[in-house]
Amino acid sequence: MIVFYLEGFKIGLAGLVAHKTRSGLTMLGIIVGVAAVIAMTAIGNGAREETRRQIEAFGATTLFVRATRIPKEQLTTAKQQLSEGLAVSDGAFLKTAFAFVRAVAPEAMGDQKVSYKGREPKAQAVGVGPEYFGLTRMRVSRGRVILPEDLEDNRRVCVLGSRLARELFVQEDALGKAVRVGPLRLTVVGVLKHAEGGGGADPAAKGSAAAGSPGPGGGAPAATVKDRDADRDLYLPLPLALTSFWRHRSTDDSFVDPTYHRIRELIVQVDSVDDVRLAKDAIAKVLTRRHGGQEDCEVVAPLEILEQSQRAQEIFNLVMALIAGLSLVVGGIGIMNIMLATVTERTREIGVRRALGATRSDIMVQFLMEALVIAVTGGLAGIALGIGIARLVRAVLGWATLTTLSSIVLAFGVSAAVGILFGLFPARIAAYKDPIAALRND
Repeated sequence: MIVFYLEGFKIGLAGLVAHKTRSGLTMLGIIVGVAAVIAMTAIGNGAREETRRQIEAFGATTLFVRATRIPKEQLTTAKQQLSEGLAVSDGAFLKTAFAFVRAVAPEAMGDQKVSYKGREPKAQAVGVGPEYFGLTRMRVSRGRVILPEDLEDNRRVCVLGSRLARELFVQEDALGKAVRVGPLRLTVVGVLKHAEGGGGADPAAKGSAAAGSPGPGGGAPAATVKDRDADRDLYLPLPLALTSFWRHRSTDDSFVDPTYHRIRELIVQVDSVDDVRLAKDAIAKVLTRRHGGQEDCEVVAPLEILEQSQRAQEIFNLVMALIAGLSLVVGGIGIMNIMLATVTERTREIGVRRALGATRSDIMVQFLMEALVIAVTGGLAGIALGIGIARLVRAVLGWATLTTLSSIVLAFGVSAAVGILFGLFPARIAAYKDPIAALRND
């Protein structure tokens, strides 16, 4: 029996080779459907994995309090209520007001150029305190992080992200060198390790969670745990950043007004995962009261981002399954049409085989195997194309992609099932042809 099936497979393969153009057009629907499933599933899985890595990097008990832009009228009202927007004092208040708040780390952003010997790579100046590196779990590959003494003595020092250090200094050792950051000259005291999960914002991941408001620096929506590439950050003492990076005076924009939103965000760590949702609501209410009733900041919980990402991924997978299903149905109809044409062309062959003793089951299995060869070949081509598209997206756009074995097996299995399902009708017609009439066919 196995030999018979192999013989049918060889016959089907020979027919595929003999009619390359016709077979290729027949397989096109299968190829497109399978490739869409593989590529889009890889992109979706990559986005979810990136979000998970970021959450693991920062910890499930971490919250982010982020400044948001408010219109001119609300800004005027807030100032009348003596609010200064998100400030370092808010972090100190949260730490004393709530027993479940274990630590708070403020983060200020500066729109400043970072340069060394004429090189000005893309970078972001970030003012932080010594507690920031512990909360974000950042580690140095060389040198040290910012210490309490740097803040106390007003030292002009900085710590560089790994990519920024490479682009600024190329083959030189960054430690001990002076870089220019806006009006400042800062001495490099440390270079961070590559930020595996706590840095880069993945575009695919941004689309998988609820978008928030952009930060004071005009950054991307707060859809991931972090909305910038930490490998391009330059970290300097927070007081130095607040006093040196003065913004243009404006009463229309809460992000550029020098008296409002002096810091970009607060990183808040609570005692346990059970406290996260309670802490999120409580912190939001307290800060709204402190800011004169103005909702000028948002509290982001990484756990909720992961849940949103998972829900979005489920919807995404369902939509992709429907799209791929339509493509596969079209491909299946193409297989049915071509097999019906093949049965008509080979009517005399069917009569000869029946005359030599082949049963109806033998004829049905032969044509089913030929349909299966077309579907499986199209499925394999679709898998290769889908993996290629996923890799191209990763290389060109920099999106995280993750191709899983389960998606490949599923795509291959579905393509085989389509070949059997849509090849069954033509095979049955072939099997039930009258042998005498088939032999008389010219």
